[in-house]
Amino acid sequence: MADVANNAYEGRLYAENAVIGSLLIDEDAAPGILAAVNAGDIQIQQNRQIYQSARALMLDGLPIDPVLIRDKLGKNIEGHILQLMETTPTSANWREYAEVMRQQAALSRIREIAAELVEAVNVDDCRERIAALGEILTTGKGVDAWSMREAMEYFMAAQSSSERPEYVTYGMRELDEGTYTEKGDVVVIGGEPSSGKTAFALGLAYHMSQTMNVGFFSLETGKKKLTDRLASTVLGVDFNAIKRKQLTEADWEAVTDGAGGVVAHKLTLIRSSGMTATQIQAVSRSYGFDAIFVDYVQLITPEGDPRAGNAQAMAAVSRSLHTFAQSSETLVVELAQLARPQKQGGWKEPNMHDLKETGQLEQDADIVMLLYKPKPGTELYGVECDPNKTRILKIDKQKEGRLGRWPLHFDGAHQQFSVMTGPDGHAMMQKFVNAGRAARQTARPHVPGQIGLREINANDPNCPFPGKEE
Repeated sequence: MADVANNAYEGRLYAENAVIGSLLIDEDAAPGILAAVNAGDIQIQQNRQIYQSARALMLDGLPIDPVLIRDKLGKNIEGHILQLMETTPTSANWREYAEVMRQQAALSRIREIAAELVEAVNVDDCRERIAALGEILTTGKGVDAWSMREAMEYFMAAQSSSERPEYVTYGMRELDEGTYTEKGDVVVIGGEPSSGKTAFALGLAYHMSQTMNVGFFSLETGKKKLTDRLASTVLGVDFNAIKRKQLTEADWEAVTDGAGGVVAHKLTLIRSSGMTATQIQAVSRSYGFDAIFVDYVQLITPEGDPRAGNAQAMAAVSRSLHTFAQSSETLVVELAQLARPQKQGGWKEPNMHDLKETGQLEQDADIVMLLYKPKPGTELYGVECDPNKTRILKIDKQKEGRLGRWPLHFDGAHQQFSVMTGPDGHAMMQKFVNAGRAARQTARPHVPGQIGLREINANDPNCPFPGKEE
């Protein structure tokens, strides 16, 4: 055991030296290293001094240069700087070295906690240490806190880095250009039953799986129905022909031609009926998913007190998935049911407050999308919308980006959605926005006792004051 510990310690020090050496020999890599590496993970005092000096230079707007660092720290560190630069042949692998360094630092802390637990004399002495251990095992590091100075250092390092942010794309230009979705975000897609949210989500998941490892957790739909929908969506085969097993020669040609491209996608379908939020997270970690889709979130089996109400149980599920998304840097897309509109009030445009069971879903979400059928009788360019073929995609909440509504064409035969555009491109979107505003104005109820303000001209016959004489 001692040999294992010694080898791990030596590996950590080697990785640490390689990271600090990369900082010294590669000015372009330096900002990224300063942003990614935690000073608390640096074991060797001289390495920590070099790291802190480099951060100070960056904050002062100066280049991260070995000569400047040597001038700051004095001649005593000159030999160590030269040794690091000579023994670091390349900075290309600094990220891998930094991860080894972080993992070994976490392992070292776990061993310290284990030793402290052995020395504990009662249960109360163990509680704080067990909590610290659980946090390390869950997140890979301790409390993530930073001062304003550290925040500015991180911001400047990130902005100075040549690396460009890679936002998650949806495969729809209107969404890709107006959202800044990242791993660690929570996206909620709400819709009434039979609104097409599963087909819509499958299309998004398939697109994302070109570049990400994606898991699709189905709590409602079985394997056969899910694969039938997916095949129709990605292969362009008529859904009715699939259900009846009446594929034409052209259909089979499309299947054989497209199968190779389909299997190259990193998309895993998981039948997850009866799973809890904790079980979904465990499966996600074991598969190493970058993004997960949950269809749908209100069907997740609650944990804890069975006497808790639906709202309380759903709130706990939402908080659990939100914490998981942030701690694991996994994109979590939650499909959710909307409450059915009140029939006596006629048609009502849904909003995020209509998410069933709890308001916690909308609070935890970074983005809330709603998919619904348009108001009966809605026309586009003089033609009444077919309720079976038209959907509205509404972004009702977005912490970073724009809100809006887009009319979508739903091709039920192929389980595909596409943005509807008019002769002038985005005019159709604006038409819906204007119609929505008009509808809200006419539908606004009068509340007894409510004070209303209206601007009237002095010459208006309803004006209680005489107009100014000419």
